[in-house]
Amino acid sequence: MGFFSSLFSSNETTKRKILDDLDVMDAINAHVHWKMRLEKYINGTSEEKLDPNIICLDNQCKLGKWIHGAAVEHFHDDESLTDLREQHAKFHVFASRIVENVLAGNKPAAQDLMDGDYKYTSRKVVFCPHRAA
Repeated sequence: MGFFSSLFSSNETTKRKILDDLDVMDAINAHVHWKMRLEKYINGTSEEKLDPNIICLDNQCKLGKWIHGAAVEHFHDDESLTDLREQHAKFHVFASRIVENVLAGNKPAAQDLMDGDYKYTSRKVVFCPHRAA
């Protein structure tokens, strides 16, 4: 069972506390939106200046702030939360590496990361199957 599936099968009090702390769909959509931002960056159609030193930080986005904050209060060291935390950190590292490659002029390597590790990890953050390989 994925982390968010287990979140929504929690008792009503726990579920309400969590939903007060995090808009799950908003957090998921923000991560899905990264794909479009990175594709534009790779294609050279983005007007954004992306900083890989900021992107690699997994505690700056809404989901990351929640994972490192309120989620710990609600779930402590739950294995599903640990999985989500690990996949979310990888997501940010791969996104950062994509930007690094573009900045270095290596768009093929950026696209390979986008189509491989980034895509795979992004799906795991959104769906986060418990103990996925």
